[in-house]
Amino acid sequence: MKLFQDAARPAVSVLPLALVLALTLGVSGCGKDSPASLLASGKQYLEKREASSAVIQFKAALQQTPQSGETRFLLGRALMENSDPVSAAVELSKALDLRHPEAEVLPLLARAMLLIGDNKKLTNLYGAVELPDKAALASLKSSVASAWGALGDRAKTEAAVQAALTAVPDYGPALVLRARIVAGAGDFASALALVEQVLAKDPGLYEAWNLKGEILLLAKNDPKAAELAFRKTIDIEKAHLAAHTSLIGIRMRERDVPGMKKQVQELKGVLPRHPQTVFVEAQLAFLERDYKKAREFSQLLLRGAPDNVTVILLAGAIEGQSGSLVQAETHFSKALQINPNLMLARRNLAHAYLRMGQPEKALHALQPLLEGDEASAEIFAVAADAHLQMNEPVKAEALFVRASKIDPTDPRVRTALALTHLTRGDAALAFSELERVAAEDKGTYAEMAIVSARLKRNENDAALKAVHSMVSKQPDSALAVNTRGRIHMARKDYPAARLDFDKALVLDKSFFPAITSLAALDMVEKKPEQAIKRFEDLLKTEPNNHQAYMALAEIRGRSGAGRDEVAKLLLESIKAAPSEAAPRLMLIEIHLKAKNLKEAMAAAQDAVAAMPNDVNVLDALGRIQMEAGNQQQATGTFRRLINLDPKATLPLLRLADIYTATRDRKSAQASLTRALELQPDLEPAQRALLQLLMADNRPREALDIAKRMQRQRPGDAVGYLFEGTIQQRLKAPDAAITAYRSGLKELPANSELATRLHRALISAGRAPEAARHATAWTTDHPDDMLFEYQLATAAISMGDLPQAETRLKKVVERAPDNALALNNLAWTMTVLGKPGAAAHAERAVGLLPNRPTLIDTFAMALLAEGNVARALEMQKKAVELAPDDLNLRLNLAKIAIKGGDKILARTELDRLAKEGKRFALQDQVASMSKSL
Repeated sequence: MKLFQDAARPAVSVLPLALVLALTLGVSGCGKDSPASLLASGKQYLEKREASSAVIQFKAALQQTPQSGETRFLLGRALMENSDPVSAAVELSKALDLRHPEAEVLPLLARAMLLIGDNKKLTNLYGAVELPDKAALASLKSSVASAWGALGDRAKTEAAVQAALTAVPDYGPALVLRARIVAGAGDFASALALVEQVLAKDPGLYEAWNLKGEILLLAKNDPKAAELAFRKTIDIEKAHLAAHTSLIGIRMRERDVPGMKKQVQELKGVLPRHPQTVFVEAQLAFLERDYKKAREFSQLLLRGAPDNVTVILLAGAIEGQSGSLVQAETHFSKALQINPNLMLARRNLAHAYLRMGQPEKALHALQPLLEGDEASAEIFAVAADAHLQMNEPVKAEALFVRASKIDPTDPRVRTALALTHLTRGDAALAFSELERVAAEDKGTYAEMAIVSARLKRNENDAALKAVHSMVSKQPDSALAVNTRGRIHMARKDYPAARLDFDKALVLDKSFFPAITSLAALDMVEKKPEQAIKRFEDLLKTEPNNHQAYMALAEIRGRSGAGRDEVAKLLLESIKAAPSEAAPRLMLIEIHLKAKNLKEAMAAAQDAVAAMPNDVNVLDALGRIQMEAGNQQQATGTFRRLINLDPKATLPLLRLADIYTATRDRKSAQASLTRALELQPDLEPAQRALLQLLMADNRPREALDIAKRMQRQRPGDAVGYLFEGTIQQRLKAPDAAITAYRSGLKELPANSELATRLHRALISAGRAPEAARHATAWTTDHPDDMLFEYQLATAAISMGDLPQAETRLKKVVERAPDNALALNNLAWTMTVLGKPGAAAHAERAVGLLPNRPTLIDTFAMALLAEGNVARALEMQKKAVELAPDDLNLRLNLAKIAIKGGDKILARTELDRLAKEGKRFALQDQVASMSKSL
């Protein structure tokens, strides 16, 4: 229920939500009549409640006497009665400027400003005004009270009501406001008693009948009695807007669309041009899914009331249902800027972000609600959905558990309770409970949880079964169909995945996750132009979709487009969404990757100017300052970040990097220690502190941290890995081996620990023991390609290239996108003189296109196969990427000699010769120089 409504008792009903629209009448003058006769005629029309005719007469009079304060006042009054408060406020303000008596003008002007929504202006200009006429003062103070109520200042509202009642102790509209305040405090019985008292004295006070209806409806849950009260209101004042809208609301809650239409027509009969009439027409069109018509109404309302949150929320809902998610996001974000505490706006914004495939932003929108005490079970469930979309079922479960304390009967909460069994290791009970919830609930949250859990366990077939249930419940849900497509994609059933993604777009043409999934499929199938066209088509319908520009930039970049082309697309994304950090950060990274610090700095400074308190933007600026050698500026930037968020650990890590680079180890340790005080298990801080302690020859303290990590994360191998690394650096191979074995005892299936143990055994000269470990591990874990790769690299280090080739081929067969395995296989085959090496090397370069060492392997493989021209081209590129790598220059000279380019060969060899003892292969340099 609204706490505050009508300010006073105007000639027509006032709009409690201050929905405003300037809908003026174009009229012409009356020709020969004198101003006096026109005024007299207009007054007669006012007495007969024929406001439209009165407006015509008063406008005609103004054409002859534009400086008449009385005429301006009368026109303002007529415009108010004609439901045009915007124009009325203009005329009444002019009447005030022309010194028409304040006692006549201000009460009416205040009501007009209240309707327009100029609550702040009303309180600022006229909140403290006193009038000698007591009745006028009571009316003015009642309006001011309503304005303070709309602004959320209860104390000033009550003071203004008291001032009105001091002026006229039994002033009905003020008493109704007092009753509204009492109702707002939850004392509905007292509020209703006060209303009845007012009505006993003045049964014609329609504001009292309206408030009685609201109390009966919202507090007493008696819609039939409430409807009688609202009908009584309209019997007294046919144009009472609040009563009409309440009756429409009753029909809406009862899903009585025909009844709602009938009530809307009744409202149109008395207030055809009023903004609230337009508003309910928009609502009706929205309910009937006539989104085109609903949008037309909402745009009309927004032109007149661009800052009215109720209109903005409706416009956002319409755009969201129409598929214009970016525009919906804009509306909901604006509503939150006007009122950050608007829960509905936050919830709707989060829903929009989920449909746009931005679960992180959905969580950010919900964060203030999640941290407060008033979050509903639904809010926690929406946040859980975001975590599920991010494939974080554990975090989703934690939110479901919080929701369970609010509403344990909610299917989402029951889903959460079932998930707790999964985290405790009882998968059979968990899935049994989830399937029971899914069978009993018409919604799909249980199925979504099943799908997420099954996917996490790599149980794709079971996940597919659950998603089929989702789709059968909600065949028109783009999310459900898209989820099924994701599972097909995980199963590498690309045709089935494509069918589902296409179907999701049929259901929701702007469902961004489906568009990105289809584009990903296009890239897998080597069809980048098709992927590009998808986003270009989206931009034709949503030219301000910054995500589409970012996706285009990423695809263009992966397809070999130049930095300038990618940067141009990102600038378009920034132009479309100047307050979004993501495209700005992507642009900064593009420049950083190209080592173009000047442009990176300019992009970062622009970003900081647009978003001065965005922590990610400030972090990017600080990193660029570090890269440019401006350590003092970088230090200032990271300290600014700490001031913005004293609990943030990232700026402390950055400061530690700066202090380490400037050899201020004491300050670096202090920063890392502070970060660990804030987050005791922060691995990057622990890792950096370990390195500092080892550099200071304090291995015992470093080992203490590694042991602490083992205690903090018993299910994580990182502590054991660090302990083993420290022991190896201390030249204690047996202790390192013991650390890795201890880790495997706790985590018997951890591949990295097994790999490190094998490496440590080889390094310690315990080859037979390493072989036994390798045999046992590969027997128990035949699909562990990480370990197989370790065995291949060990074979290379021991010079057993045939064994290395066999193992690397196995790795590449099982993991065809392992670029390092492809590279090492190509190198091994080249050394062994076997054909086909270049093909493997080329695939490795395609996966990691700017790695000089991989390009070098490709070039040497091409040389071995006789493709000298391309080998020379590739090796030049490798040298260009890493000009200080002398081994690459030696290979460039070799290829140049083979290709007959003696000038290039001589240039490179002379450069290498000047390096002297810095380059260990001077004997090869000398031998090659003699051959020229």
